Amino acid sequence: MNTKLFYSAMLAAALCAGAAQADDKTLGEKTSETLGKVKDKTVEAGRVIADDTKKAATTVKDAILPDSDARKVDVTLTERRIEMDREIPAGKTAFVVRNNGKERQNFKIEGQGLDKEFMIAVAPNDTKTLNVELKRGEYKVFVPSPAKDSEPKGSELSLRVK
Repeated sequence: MNTKLFYSAMLAAALCAGAAQADDKTLGEKTSETLGKVKDKTVEAGRVIADDTKKAATTVKDAILPDSDARKVDVTLTERRIEMDREIPAGKTAFVVRNNGKERQNFKIEGQGLDKEFMIAVAPNDTKTLNVELKRGEYKVFVPSPAKDSEPKGSELSLRVK
């Protein structure tokens, strides 16, 4: 039994040595090259994680606090209805969105090159803030359907920015 184990180990070692000799690089060189590639991929992944973390932190901050220099617009979401001013001035605007409905609902604004909504819908009896820069023109404000973000769930308003 020990003889079979010995010959098996010798055969495995010979195959490894043969494979190593087929390539002109030493095991140390191959290891160094592989570790270099791993290092590069790790640094790249770290940058992606850092960028995504910054974006998420900004989104969370924006969802909680209105910008200090923004005009505040109160928005109330109920079942199938959006209550808010339909005409507001242009400029930095903080939509303070309160969900008085029974389900999670999002709030979306589109128009004049703007297409913005919350990353996570507003929970029932919760309030979030959506900070935007509004230009003069017409906008569509709506509660998007969870299945298709581009389609209104039932609540839709035209917003005029002057």
